[in-house]
Amino acid sequence: MDTLVNVRTFLAVVRSGSFAAAARALSVAPSVISKRIGQLEHEFGITLFHRSTRQVLLTVDGSRVLPRCQKLLTDYDELREFETGNTIHGHLRIDAPGTVTSRIFGPIFSDFLAKYPSVDMDLRLNDRLDNQANQDCDLVIGTRPSTLEQIIDFPLMPYTNATYASYEYLEKHGEPEHPRELVDHRCLVSLLYGTVWHFYSETGDYAVTVIPRFQVNDTLILREAVRRHLGIAVLPTTLVEDDIKAGLLKPLLPSFRPPPLWLKALVPMQKLSKPSVTALLDFLDERLRV
Repeated sequence: MDTLVNVRTFLAVVRSGSFAAAARALSVAPSVISKRIGQLEHEFGITLFHRSTRQVLLTVDGSRVLPRCQKLLTDYDELREFETGNTIHGHLRIDAPGTVTSRIFGPIFSDFLAKYPSVDMDLRLNDRLDNQANQDCDLVIGTRPSTLEQIIDFPLMPYTNATYASYEYLEKHGEPEHPRELVDHRCLVSLLYGTVWHFYSETGDYAVTVIPRFQVNDTLILREAVRRHLGIAVLPTTLVEDDIKAGLLKPLLPSFRPPPLWLKALVPMQKLSKPSVTALLDFLDERLRV
């Protein structure tokens, strides 16, 4: 059992990039991380990391054993679930975008863990909505359809967006009445949408190439730039509801809407045999069903 704990610690260091960050993630002292890694290196007879005061990097041997350690824990966690019969049990690894998780999925994941006290969850946040599933994860939240045959898409909910600006910006620069007019405005760009903004309407579909004043892959930072009157941006409608009520931002181009996105759960096919994964998919479907 100590070996499995040490292997989990090894993977935590790899994910977080430092012993200190791994210690915070596992709620232990940094000295415990060092001790566990030392024990694992002694047991394997290899050095896992190149360590300096500034960074921790995998050695060649560390890179070689990494996928085997990942598979070891995956197999062990799945075995624990099968051995518990009908009890939902085990360890879930999930990748999800930070903004969407804090506003939508975070409370749902907490409720899921409350319902299934024998399930542990390793939730890793990132800044992307177009992330793809990987074999190290049981489930990934994203918007792009998977290009891999072994990854299954489970649509969860629509993720609507619209175009917004602050009233102060509009007073200084005017309000566009058609997407074509955006080329004359200061546009703030999400990496999810890029510089070609698509709109659909009753009069037809339009694609406009905007000139970005600011590009960022974090939606909260993008919203803050709009709040500070820097320009026009496409933002999730759920993110700006309070700003609209407070009179800080104004929705633009009401007759022209960006194409809707869908939030999806991307699951490797072999993970669908895990009871905890299927239980989570059912739970998400129940909570997010339109």
